[in-house]
Amino acid sequence: MKPKHFLIIVFIIWLVTVYMLFGPNSRARKARVEVESAGGGRTEVVFWHAMGGVLGDVMNEMIANYNAQSDKYHLKAVSMGSYDTLSKKLLASLIAKEAPDIAQNYETLTKKFITHKKIVSLDELIEKDIAAGGEDIRKDIIPVLLRNNTYDGILYSFPFNKSVPILYYNKDMFREVGLDPEKPPKSYQQMIEYCKKITDYYGKQPGKYDYCGFASSAANVWTYLCKVRACGGKIVSQGSDGILYSHFDEEPAVKALKILQELMRYRKKTALDKDGKERTVTFRYAKEGQGFDHQNDFTSGKVAMIEASIVSKVYMQNSIRFDWGMAPMPGYEMEKDGEPYLNMGLILSGTNINIFNNGDPEKIAGAWDFVKWFTSTENGSYWSRNTTYLPVRISSVTSPEMMEARRNDSRLNAGYESLEFASFEPRLTAWFEIRDMLADVLEKATIDLAEIGPEGELPDAKTNYCDLMKKDVDAILKYVTDTDDALE
Repeated sequence: MKPKHFLIIVFIIWLVTVYMLFGPNSRARKARVEVESAGGGRTEVVFWHAMGGVLGDVMNEMIANYNAQSDKYHLKAVSMGSYDTLSKKLLASLIAKEAPDIAQNYETLTKKFITHKKIVSLDELIEKDIAAGGEDIRKDIIPVLLRNNTYDGILYSFPFNKSVPILYYNKDMFREVGLDPEKPPKSYQQMIEYCKKITDYYGKQPGKYDYCGFASSAANVWTYLCKVRACGGKIVSQGSDGILYSHFDEEPAVKALKILQELMRYRKKTALDKDGKERTVTFRYAKEGQGFDHQNDFTSGKVAMIEASIVSKVYMQNSIRFDWGMAPMPGYEMEKDGEPYLNMGLILSGTNINIFNNGDPEKIAGAWDFVKWFTSTENGSYWSRNTTYLPVRISSVTSPEMMEARRNDSRLNAGYESLEFASFEPRLTAWFEIRDMLADVLEKATIDLAEIGPEGELPDAKTNYCDLMKKDVDAILKYVTDTDDALE
């Protein structure tokens, strides 16, 4: 080989090496290598998870930092790719007896693991810490997150990546149509009026008749249940006979469905096409889409408001080219004793952490050591600031770093302001199945609106959908043998 060619090859290799070490994905790559490296004689703790993308990069970076500072334990993170795959693998581990040492998990499966005595009581680990002079970490957990992870008085799981839904809104569109950009809608009634104003305005702008006030993902059970709570409703209760029953035939659930109907129903109007010529068009005050269509419509400036997780901020913010804000989800205007008030209510989402009882005290101790480290005041604050997930600890919310982040970006406040009226879905072993059933009914409601079009009569929300939810859900609940002590 000629010396000149050799030097060129060496130079290219050097460039590639520098890029790999310091390029745009260096943090994720470095963290991934360190997470996957050998334990070096320490006790290995296996962690199954489904965190990917930017959020997974942050988690892997933190795991690498944990491994670097721990001389007793090495956490081996194993990605399952998706929450669906993770749930299926965890269920299979019940039979195969090959569970990980620690894993992300939803409440429904946590109930199954409690029944089969596959997971450790975290209260016992906390009591050991207290006996050894450590803190009672329970006193520093955000109350609703503590309740969400406590079953029959025992802390069986620990909050990990928890979120709430948020209202994202386009301040520039608000200004253009004459709305105050610093006053997002406080109630669903007000939001409907905003949507009407926004949609009517853009119908008069050439080529913008398809712009609208609001967008959401189709058949979204999470945000529908949030509306039920905002309307003052319950989801599932237990009767005096011990049988579980749902509340979907009651007024709050009907009101929540009517909100969707009012936003999504088809109407006709005269609008201007891109050439400025009048034409009759079919339109809606809001639109539904598959997957993340609603987020794409928002970032492209075609809808003024969307409801999405606080975590959506991470994925959308670099694509947004306009002035925008985040606010708590709207409430519902109600009356009590003749006095008006705004009822608020929404539901948590996201997974918790289970520590599995695999018969090895050292692995259990290592798993608990990681949980405490990851959710400590400092690290919990870092996790929340870089992912927008809710921190676990009260001290993380009020930490100097978090307070500075909230001052620098006031949008972050919306999630924390929502915590005081947050609750969670029923923690029942059959809840996944019930959620699928609710999604089917919500999808039917949307399809029916398309079929009747702008001329048809709006289907009755109670008899066509809410009574159907009640009937189908109660048919399952009748045979559910477990219950949830957090039910109202």
